[in-house]
Amino acid sequence: MTSSQPLVCIFFKLPPSHRPCSRIYEIAWNVLLPQLNRIDEAFIAVQATRPSSEAKKIWAEARRTASEKMFNLQDIPFSSNNTAYYFLQFLDALHSGSDNSEPYQSFLSAAGDAIVRAGTAQKVMVEFREEIRIVVGRITNILSNDGRDVSSFVTESSQSLLELATGVEECNAILEEHREEFKMVQRQSSDEKSNPPSEEEIRVVQEKWRAFEGITDPDAYRWQALRREMRGPEDSGEPVTTSYNSTSPTMPTYNPKNRRIPLWKKFFYRTISYILLEKLC
Repeated sequence: MTSSQPLVCIFFKLPPSHRPCSRIYEIAWNVLLPQLNRIDEAFIAVQATRPSSEAKKIWAEARRTASEKMFNLQDIPFSSNNTAYYFLQFLDALHSGSDNSEPYQSFLSAAGDAIVRAGTAQKVMVEFREEIRIVVGRITNILSNDGRDVSSFVTESSQSLLELATGVEECNAILEEHREEFKMVQRQSSDEKSNPPSEEEIRVVQEKWRAFEGITDPDAYRWQALRREMRGPEDSGEPVTTSYNSTSPTMPTYNPKNRRIPLWKKFFYRTISYILLEKLC
């Protein structure tokens, strides 16, 4: 009995790996957030006896800014999901024999948008790393000038800065991989006459892009919860201890059989995407 050979796609491009979307999400929860919290705990400890309102204000602003930068990481699954949506529109138009020029251009624009957003996220992650480093230095100077023993804060924050730098480096390497994969996807042709796809190829490619669309769906991730944790407690003086783990509800989840997305959310995502794509064109 001969085993079936894997299908070779001669016309359609397969979707990029979904790994970048899930991995940067894991890095944000497993590396960036815990290290911010570690600095926060060290800061609270050194503030215990003689609080500095100036240092506290600087650190609170740094956490707020860090929280806002997570929007740029959130853009990665969002733009990936949009690309999948428009690719499937293009595939359906081509398969039905209708005019595919408009869905094809929408797909190319969405893929281009994903590339741009990944590049922006890379720059923002470098800014994130540098801003935290600068803020830690400022806080250290303020506290040491007031005669406090900041040795424990320096030790803890220095280690956290190293961990943050490593996390950012990995994140940016993944984003670069993501950009290259989308550049390959952008090479998709709209003229199937030279290499007409078979029905089997259409079916397989459609299944893979639908799976990619589901895995990258905005509802599969809890970015809002991450941003809230990044901001930290408001004037509570208590350290944040939330972290990501494999059994946490923050873990991205997707079940294609039970997927239910409210129509208003679909309309909202597509409307925002359309507006952004129009600006890029």
